Amino acid sequence: MHILHISTIKEWRGGDAQMLTTHGLLEPMTDVQQTILCQEGSVLSEKCRSRNINYYTAPLDTKLATSFRKKIKQVIRDEQIDIVHVHDSRAFSLILLIIGQYPDVKLVYSRKRNNPIAKNIFKRIKYNHKRVNKIVCVSNAVRDVFKGIAKDMDKVVTLYDSIDVSFFVSQKNAGALRNEYHLSDDTLLVGNIAGLTPQKDLFTFIDTAELILQKTNKKVKFVIVGDGELKEELQAYCKRKNIEEHIIFAGFRTDVPQIFSELSLLLMTSKDEGLPLTIYEAFAVGVPVVTTKAGGIAEAVIPDETGYLTEIKDKDDLAEGVLKVLNDGNYAKFIVQNARNLVKERFDLPRMRNDYYELYKSL
Repeated sequence: MHILHISTIKEWRGGDAQMLTTHGLLEPMTDVQQTILCQEGSVLSEKCRSRNINYYTAPLDTKLATSFRKKIKQVIRDEQIDIVHVHDSRAFSLILLIIGQYPDVKLVYSRKRNNPIAKNIFKRIKYNHKRVNKIVCVSNAVRDVFKGIAKDMDKVVTLYDSIDVSFFVSQKNAGALRNEYHLSDDTLLVGNIAGLTPQKDLFTFIDTAELILQKTNKKVKFVIVGDGELKEELQAYCKRKNIEEHIIFAGFRTDVPQIFSELSLLLMTSKDEGLPLTIYEAFAVGVPVVTTKAGGIAEAVIPDETGYLTEIKDKDDLAEGVLKVLNDGNYAKFIVQNARNLVKERFDLPRMRNDYYELYKSL
């Protein structure tokens, strides 16, 4: 079977990362061929090139993405595609415009976020299209948003994402952040690794940082790793609060696994999520997690067992959780050990490989 993975995202996001992971897991299988189609000039296209993956690119030049749709048709024809797996909402909309021309091609759509779906006629038509074979959700919380929308919930399945646990466990603290930003060894680093987008709610991260700085005498720096549309607005927000010297905007980086090993704590303040890989990665490295219960996060972060869980936008409780982890070494060790056990049991790569292989074979 030949699978075409499609993404229209230009930046680097968790969905593309997981698509590449799936591609790598299935690559050794002799009965599976894979091709990727992505936006011209995207981060994904560069990663495909550097890894010698069979891939195509096309520009998203108009609202109707005429060039991109033509490229989809070309790839389906030239590569003799059996299954199209689209990995974002726009790609899903584009494939639905042309899938009728390919009666034998199966269609899978992956959804990563649990933001509500508008219950209008257009969305009902889209998600109940007769050519959609499966909708894959990264958590049960994401699957739940289809209730009342999807007529056949048997088509909507939960397949948890996974990471290479052994790789993250093996990461050593090389001190890249401390060297780059001239931080002392006794400075505690509270980090967030995410795109700078509205759903990540990094304004609450900054509000929480302000509270922590008021309540502790420890040397703490807050590190935001990632890039995105809100960067300048977030930096201005820090300046208005007069805490800009305490918050580092490290930008997009390729050494995230090594950066994890430098963090004292991962602080996530999202308001919309599926179930982010960042949490699994923190679990594997041994970094305590303090987070909101956005989306499917509560399916991995069990309160006071594998992490500290709060309501969305609750800066006071988030600050309390951070201080508890930083001040109580026994508590931190307890949740870290439980979290590492959980990620090894439920979110390691062999399970994910089997899940996706069986999904594709069942179509």
